[in-house]
Amino acid sequence: MTHKTEKDIHLKTQIMCRKSHHQKILLRTGMLALSASLLLGCNPSSNSDTALDSQKQLTIKRDNFGVPHIYANDTYGLFYGYGYAIATDRLFQMEMSKRTGWGTVAEVLGSEYVQSDVATHSRFDPENIKKQLAELSNEDRAIFEGYAAGFTKRVNEVLANPDLMPKEFVDYGFKPSTWKSEDMMWIYDFRPRL
Repeated sequence: MTHKTEKDIHLKTQIMCRKSHHQKILLRTGMLALSASLLLGCNPSSNSDTALDSQKQLTIKRDNFGVPHIYANDTYGLFYGYGYAIATDRLFQMEMSKRTGWGTVAEVLGSEYVQSDVATHSRFDPENIKKQLAELSNEDRAIFEGYAAGFTKRVNEVLANPDLMPKEFVDYGFKPSTWKSEDMMWIYDFRPRL
């Protein structure tokens, strides 16, 4: 039987803190990598600057390939711009991803999706998602809140101007929905693993 010394306990505590710190870094790095991968396939038809909100001091510049480059003063603004850019380029895809995650596909695509939606609902607890969001640091929560606000800004622009509506929504006969922070958490699968 080994006897743990104070030095052993201190060393183990340091390792655990490092792991927690590394997990946070991985979370942020993963979000940025996911952001970059989604943006690579964005609509190249636009090569313009978009100043979204002077109060947020946020600008989106698209290069010759249509890739948005987002300039902001803080995390919230950065992800606000990111949500806006993704909604501009991939509104239908993200709407369907959100509906798949929440189990609401049948509402818009018909009864053949009810079984899948029921299965989805049986595997998650929306209150757990809200709890996870509430437990995040302010800086980490700003990622989700900024993204949802930017995404919703673009949805509202599309709803106000039918000429902006992506063809898929017209074909299937429904409109995009606004976003909340927990929608993004669900999409990117921050559910606890068993």
